[in-house]
Amino acid sequence: MKSKMKKVVLALGGSAVALVLAAVVFVLTFDINSYKPRIEAAASTASGMKVRINGKIKLSLFPDAGISLEDIMIQKKGADVASAKKAEVKIRLLPLLRRKVLIQQVKLVAPSFFITKDKNGRFNFERDKKKPFEIKKIIIQGGHAQYLEEITGIKAEAKDCDLSIQNLSSSGGGSFEALSFDGDMSCKDVKSKELRIADVQVDMKARGGKFEANPFSMNIFGGNCKGTIKGVMTGESREYSIDVAITKFRFEEVLGAFNQKKSAHGELDIKSHLAMKGKDTTELTRTAQGDVSLRGHNLSIKSLDIDTMLKKYEKSQNFNLVDLGAFFVVGPLGAVLTKGYDFGSAYKESLGGESTILKLVSDWKVRNGIAEAADVAFITSKNRVALNGKLDFVNGRFEDVTVAVLNANGCATQSQRIRGSFNKPRIDKPNIFRSLMGPVISLATKSYDMLKGGRCEVFYRGSLAQP
Repeated sequence: MKSKMKKVVLALGGSAVALVLAAVVFVLTFDINSYKPRIEAAASTASGMKVRINGKIKLSLFPDAGISLEDIMIQKKGADVASAKKAEVKIRLLPLLRRKVLIQQVKLVAPSFFITKDKNGRFNFERDKKKPFEIKKIIIQGGHAQYLEEITGIKAEAKDCDLSIQNLSSSGGGSFEALSFDGDMSCKDVKSKELRIADVQVDMKARGGKFEANPFSMNIFGGNCKGTIKGVMTGESREYSIDVAITKFRFEEVLGAFNQKKSAHGELDIKSHLAMKGKDTTELTRTAQGDVSLRGHNLSIKSLDIDTMLKKYEKSQNFNLVDLGAFFVVGPLGAVLTKGYDFGSAYKESLGGESTILKLVSDWKVRNGIAEAADVAFITSKNRVALNGKLDFVNGRFEDVTVAVLNANGCATQSQRIRGSFNKPRIDKPNIFRSLMGPVISLATKSYDMLKGGRCEVFYRGSLAQP
């Protein structure tokens, strides 16, 4: 009995050795590059795009079955969609006996992606017919991506990105509901217009049409940003909930990002919660709801003495008071700075010097794409400046935004209003309630206030007290 068992074991062992030797001989002698046209055709049919392999193809069976391809190019309608220096695809051996290909892992080395969303809302890599698929793992090393949205003209670019996706699957169909995966991504550099962020880290997952980036982190304007993004991707509209907190970011970096003179220095903190729903950027903006809150302390302003400037302003009115609204730049009033409100006329009036904003608060309520000032003000050692009004991001307009210098009662002693479109705003002439004609008017105004019992129309009821 033992002799028979020994013979069986030897026979099985000999067969295994023979199979291994046969596989080695097959790999060494088989010219897979002769099948390159067939592989390109099969990949083109599967992806719905034109796939070209300009480099060599290598076949391996051990330690894992798979192929590696060099210098791959993918195009659609003559435009580049993706390219990669190298791709490695691992497959399972046993399913091959049933003529079924199951991809275990895909690894892309130094790939580039050129993603476009056309005017109809379709991405350039989409297919009309989508088949179910399952990939155990996708790895991207040193990736680069460019994104263009044709309707809005929005452009973005990401460099030096690594991505790891596990258990990627799709039940077919064209909706996000069909996708399921877990993954993490990192990018060293991401930029869009003036905005630039670094060291992006994201943990993400998708299940049943729901997506989460939780948490994500990055460096922006010299500060640390952390937050979460949650999305419901079912139906025609998309729903998003975004919570972000940025700590210790630098005011001068904000100014530099918008190509403005780095005249203000100091650290600020910002928190925001926004929720929105829509199928495109316009609808998302129109439905935006939430809050934005900014805090700053001891901000140093070089070459601009705010207190001296405001004292002269009562008589000269040689600059636009609304320029001071740019200090609230990292609230929704950022639109002001991007259109060139860089304190230009204020500098001329100040004639040098420097000042410190002791405290700055910029709280906004966002409803249906319109941001309304809830508590927006700053104080210096001698003055308190506040802002009221709304910013209509749906139509790109200032809605009676007014910047005012306040007295102890929170009433405006000097004010100026800005209205109209963000691109071509209309700035009203300043309103001066005191000292327009020197001490005489000033005394008369004080007397009038006394007769009224010190009452006046309160402009600001926020958290900052008069210095």
